[in-house]
Amino acid sequence: MADPTKPQKRNYPADQGQKDGVQWKMWGLGIAVLLLLVIVIQNSQKVEFNLLFISTSTPLIVLLLITALIGAIIGYTGPILRRHRHNTRREYEKKD
Repeated sequence: MADPTKPQKRNYPADQGQKDGVQWKMWGLGIAVLLLLVIVIQNSQKVEFNLLFISTSTPLIVLLLITALIGAIIGYTGPILRRHRHNTRREYEKKD
């Protein structure tokens, strides 16, 4: 009979065969790299980019990566700044 003081280990299907089974992380990484390669190859043509007084010609993938980076930064910092402003307003209202 099992000892009730010791926690029992349950065998879940995901736990079984870690070394024998399919390595999903490696498959996912390989597919992601393949998709990135396709995107880079399809968007390698040069485009002209104008911003205010700056005019340059650069590969489209560079512009896509820059805009994705700017979007990620805004998406990350926007909620943080909003939360900070909300907390500051709450603290200010507590003082009154």
